[in-house]
Amino acid sequence: MKIVNPIILALIFALFSCTDIDNHKAKDTSITADEVTPEDQKIVKLIREKDSLLFQIGFNQIDTLQVAKLTSTDFEFYHDEHGITETKSEFVTSINGIRELPFKTWRTLVEGSMEVFPLYKDNSQVLYGAIQNGVHDFYQQYEGEVARKTNTARFTHLWIIENGDWKLKRVLSYDHQIPK
Repeated sequence: MKIVNPIILALIFALFSCTDIDNHKAKDTSITADEVTPEDQKIVKLIREKDSLLFQIGFNQIDTLQVAKLTSTDFEFYHDEHGITETKSEFVTSINGIRELPFKTWRTLVEGSMEVFPLYKDNSQVLYGAIQNGVHDFYQQYEGEVARKTNTARFTHLWIIENGDWKLKRVLSYDHQIPK
């Protein structure tokens, strides 16, 4: 019989005795356009604009200069179906590859799904970025055919302020669902 280290057992007991699982709720620090503070509304508006530039211009119109301008030099993209894109140049190349598809493809942000979580440093005095969560839909349309929704997915974007500019540093794209 293996004896459990008493220190580990005490730490486990302390952890569970200090956590009220039934009543534990994460502090909601997200902000939406409906909330009142002008600073919060400014951040939400800015992230919405960056999202629009990235997708409406960069992805939907395949403007790789816009994509390159918005992404950090150490950009990474994690996709639950297509794996990891480890560099900015790989990402820009993948966007450019959309031109070769035999159909038009585009993305729309699901209205009301976007959340923004500001990131601060120095005891909440200095804004250094934001986390953006949301849901988006993707569509395809072959020439002469009706457009169809191909999937819906969740996303998380980490936006960081680099040298005064907001840059997309990390992307998580997950929970892709094919419409029924």
